[in-house]
Amino acid sequence: MWTEVTSSSIESAMSPGLAADYQQWLVDNPDKAGRLDEIVDMVVGEFRAALESNPETEMDDTESSLPPACLRHATNIIIFQLKGEMDRALTDAENAAVVRADVFLRGIWTEAIPATSESVTQSPSYNQPACPAEA
Repeated sequence: MWTEVTSSSIESAMSPGLAADYQQWLVDNPDKAGRLDEIVDMVVGEFRAALESNPETEMDDTESSLPPACLRHATNIIIFQLKGEMDRALTDAENAAVVRADVFLRGIWTEAIPATSESVTQSPSYNQPACPAEA
């Protein structure tokens, strides 16, 4: 089941400090009121284009939705973009998270990651082939 990604869902994923900074940024920059929606649409669109590039992907009809395996990575990219526009520094953990998100997205584009597969989870899993001696 795919999940809709909206500015509200992104705001609920923000840390309390970032949420407060974001609200203050909106007060200081009223012309930026719809910017988070634009960032969400851009990032979700990029993930959906990558997913759709694989002919085996069964796309969800809701244009703003992503499969569960993509949610954390899309959220990290959205927050990265937003913090950049807000001129806020990223922590080392946030930088690492956005690098992992970019690698994940690249994996979808190259079809190395079947992100809509039931076997894809939020954590890596490893299947070890049987040892020839055991066969």
